[in-house]
Amino acid sequence: MEKIYRLEGKNKAIVIFKFFAALLITYSHMGLLFPKYGELVTGGVIGDGMFFFCSGFTLFMGRDGGFMNWYKRRVSRIYPSIIMWALFSAVAFGWTWGVTDLITTPRYWFIPCIMVYYVIFYLIRRYLMNYMKLVFVGSFLLIFVLSFFILDRSSSVMYAQVSFMRIYFFMFMLMGAIVALDLSKNEGERIFEPLIKIVSIGEGNKIDIFRSFSLFFGNIVVYYACMGIYKADAFYCNFQIVSLIPLLLAIYYFFLFCSCGEVQRVFEKPLLGNIVYAVSALTLEVYLVQYALFTDLWNAIFPLNIPLMYVLIFVVAYSLRCLAQLFSQVFSETDFEWKRVFKL
Repeated sequence: MEKIYRLEGKNKAIVIFKFFAALLITYSHMGLLFPKYGELVTGGVIGDGMFFFCSGFTLFMGRDGGFMNWYKRRVSRIYPSIIMWALFSAVAFGWTWGVTDLITTPRYWFIPCIMVYYVIFYLIRRYLMNYMKLVFVGSFLLIFVLSFFILDRSSSVMYAQVSFMRIYFFMFMLMGAIVALDLSKNEGERIFEPLIKIVSIGEGNKIDIFRSFSLFFGNIVVYYACMGIYKADAFYCNFQIVSLIPLLLAIYYFFLFCSCGEVQRVFEKPLLGNIVYAVSALTLEVYLVQYALFTDLWNAIFPLNIPLMYVLIFVVAYSLRCLAQLFSQVFSETDFEWKRVFKL
């Protein structure tokens, strides 16, 4: 079964997790497709948190080695897709890209952000692996204090203020890294052990699907309550940072939910399993192409325009991934492997 989805060596929970991240991030940008119900378009912050969580998780599950090889592997995964998207979007949509756009990609704030975080995480992995709890607590306290200097507390929503977004998403990436480390530790040694105990049942501390989803949903409700209260008075903007706590907990418990055997049975169904795997493998490309594809031309058939748009985005994202893999092989000294061009 695993060979069908190429899951060898991959964490199934992360595959499912990235699938939902891609869906949520895309959905949160679909306001143009909702002719009368634009207020229903939400969830982008949750999806972004999932994306950074997965990035931290895979960083600490991957190989170590010297910094240059560490960073090279990240660049070789991200920038071929960016370069090919710059070429494709310039031809197909008339977008103009400068050299600065390719390096810092201001159209997509998360890319320069995550490239900086890769450097920080290399240092953490190299020198602070035995102090991850202290790193987590210290980072949260530092971000909490910095929020009072960076965040426009008079009116801004902190999850929409890009300068601050680049800081607080570090916590989600760090949490993903710690979860990856926890999986390699024995019971009682894991940093997030108290959180796991809440949803554990039976022998072997099996994760309960109902408890994990309930805690995920409950923390999402608290998060929205924290973010909604600021609308009552500008004074409450001072307390937006509190919403970071339930959002972190929600992301963590959703990972535990995805770790449940009942959820992972999705891979027992060939069609559905392949769709989940394919979308999760295209998370970066989905993020890149979606802005150019949104249109209100199909709004007359709402809500059918929503799944149609998803299909279009996934097809274009896969095409971009193939172009990126072709581009990578052009500059490789090895012979072409055409199967690799189309492989996810």
